[in-house]
Amino acid sequence: MLTAGLAVLVPARPVLANGAFPESDAVLLPADRPQQVGLATNFGLIISDDGGTSWQWTCERAETSMATAYARGAPPADRLFSLSLDVGLAFSDDDSCSWRRAGGVLATAIATDYFPDPTDAAHVLAIVRPQADAGMGAAAVHESTDGGESFAAAPLFVAGAGAELLGVEIARADPRVIYLALAAPGPHPMLARSADAGATWAMLDIEPSLGARRSRIIAVDPVDPDVIYLRVIGAGVELLAVSRDGGVSFATPITLTGGALSAFARLASGTVLVAGLMPGDGGLTTAGVAWRSDDGGRTFGDWALNPVPRLRALGERDGTLFLAGDNYMDGWALAVSGDEGRTIQPIARYDQVSAVKACVAAVCQELCDEQAGRKIWAPEVCNPPPDGGADAGPPTGSDGCGCGAAPPRGGAGIAVLLIGFATALRSAGRRTRRGTCCSPSRE
Repeated sequence: MLTAGLAVLVPARPVLANGAFPESDAVLLPADRPQQVGLATNFGLIISDDGGTSWQWTCERAETSMATAYARGAPPADRLFSLSLDVGLAFSDDDSCSWRRAGGVLATAIATDYFPDPTDAAHVLAIVRPQADAGMGAAAVHESTDGGESFAAAPLFVAGAGAELLGVEIARADPRVIYLALAAPGPHPMLARSADAGATWAMLDIEPSLGARRSRIIAVDPVDPDVIYLRVIGAGVELLAVSRDGGVSFATPITLTGGALSAFARLASGTVLVAGLMPGDGGLTTAGVAWRSDDGGRTFGDWALNPVPRLRALGERDGTLFLAGDNYMDGWALAVSGDEGRTIQPIARYDQVSAVKACVAAVCQELCDEQAGRKIWAPEVCNPPPDGGADAGPPTGSDGCGCGAAPPRGGAGIAVLLIGFATALRSAGRRTRRGTCCSPSRE
């Protein structure tokens, strides 16, 4: 059993006008686009199409206002999804140049979680929260067979009275296997498991293993559909729980007291990496904590990084590990590793964004100027000189953090696993976003 304690206070850092700190949420690695890297933030998307040499930005739009969960669908569509608890589920087929809201039952309902099938670009599942005024009195799972454009009115699963649906995931190794995380009143953690694509469900009481806590799905193992990882949340304590029998029983190899689990990756080699964040005065992050398992998540030791970054997301593609850190505390927003995180190389900061993406330059102009005014990046990003243009290279900078390094190795290949813990955190409410430039503040 591993535990972690508190650390020191953070220095001052920029804030958005509505009070939110600029932060990253997920790493987006399309499996069949080896040179594209995306970083989802609480002020839009930062995207590189040249392996990390240069970066461009797209702002939030009406369809993605207050979005906290971005994900890529399966190839060849590589559809980009965005989930906002304010405006619902949306998708983009042109790398965030334009967005459309999901239709069918989701045209008038708000999803609280979703999961694109990693083996089928047309298949997406979404959880719809109860809407008593619309005749929907219980949380339910709805299915799309057209890539999220429409969701069937008839649900695949309906939660019992008073129960919450907290997460949904499809197993990559066997897409007929679907897991749902539930919380009955108490809280009383439950799992629902289907082995026939949602035709029938087995209900599993996991409170004997986890106690009276809430649990959320982090990931299903990519090679074994009976191995599932949960984030378990209790009063002042978070656990990593692992089941190897399809959710019947769980071990809890990590206990984090006083903080929050924040990032997870199961690498192609079988190595499992987990990270957490420790708060200080005012709730600001003061330090990162991290663990490594070389036996498939059975036991964990310290992830020997010094200092430990404040990780927000992890992802792997073609043997390269991508790490999203704290842009201001760590001195970088994105780093890479070719040795499973034993050493890391920063490749991007927010101020290395070189331009607004051309397809949204007019739409995002005012918002870009606001970000520049808050010192997230230079004014030239929003108003490039005549001889610069949208393809000008990133600002060089010289702060000594190494962000001007070469692009990551291992660009070619497929995405083995991208979890980034946005999968678990997107519906977990780890932090309350206090608005972005595209939306009013909400507490």
